[in-house]
Amino acid sequence: MPLLQKTTHPEDKRKDNADKKALFTKDQHPHTANYHKDQWAFISDTALRENIAYQMQYMEFLVALYNNYQIYLTVESLLCKDILATVGGIVEASLFDLISHAKTKAGIPMGTRTDFTALLGEAFHSFKFIDRDTWHYFHELRKVRNYVHLKAADFQEHSAYSIEETNEAITKLEQFRKSLSKI
Repeated sequence: MPLLQKTTHPEDKRKDNADKKALFTKDQHPHTANYHKDQWAFISDTALRENIAYQMQYMEFLVALYNNYQIYLTVESLLCKDILATVGGIVEASLFDLISHAKTKAGIPMGTRTDFTALLGEAFHSFKFIDRDTWHYFHELRKVRNYVHLKAADFQEHSAYSIEETNEAITKLEQFRKSLSKI
């Protein structure tokens, strides 16, 4: 297995790997992290909002990669898996921030149980941040995300994840973002 090869420019990290072939034309580059930070401005924790922005940028990169290059069967499925897991992580982080902020504002302790299932339940049942369909959809996506553990998968990785389910997750994430930005 070959190893990653990186050329570095400590004085300007943006020039790292500049000696390699350009992957996309400028018009196909993902949005900047600042663009995504603005899109997710309702997230009160600055570090968390920045991490969400980086994950959004990474997803845009994966979509551009898929849309511009012939991706092989197994790699296509695993690319979808990565996007699905990323969507789940963004939703989980967003709900944690919103619930934590709401509880702090109300003088309620956050508590120790903050897994995705608990956050989804609180977001729907206690705070009404999400509707029943959104709660159900992301609860099912949480199960798919758990398949990152190879021993948990009872299927073949090369055909486990589809473009259709991945596009649905991306669409649901955008709907989720828009609905929460109105709170």
